Amino acid sequence: MLTAAAATPGIALVAGSPASSQGPKPSAGQRITTLNVVNVSCATCAPIVKAALSRIRGVIDVSVEERAGASATARVAHDPRLVTPSALAAAVTEAGFPTSVAQ
Repeated sequence: MLTAAAATPGIALVAGSPASSQGPKPSAGQRITTLNVVNVSCATCAPIVKAALSRIRGVIDVSVEERAGASATARVAHDPRLVTPSALAAAVTEAGFPTSVAQ
């Protein structure tokens, strides 16, 4: 089990932890978006995904859970007035990890 906290308050990376499936909890006016991320195949990949999301205006909290098969699930608490789910996916894709919004 690997658990690491980022230097940025409210941003956490949790890999391999059962608790990580819970992800961020929404507050009033927030939305939780779940992203499916592929090509997450090394120890530095998940932190890159987290960083790509955490620097977006309107993102409040991020958790990234690595899965088998070089993939991950990112759960993002964000202000839907400032950033859309498709913009979140596009940012991670631009960072080199093809990403889609989970249905």
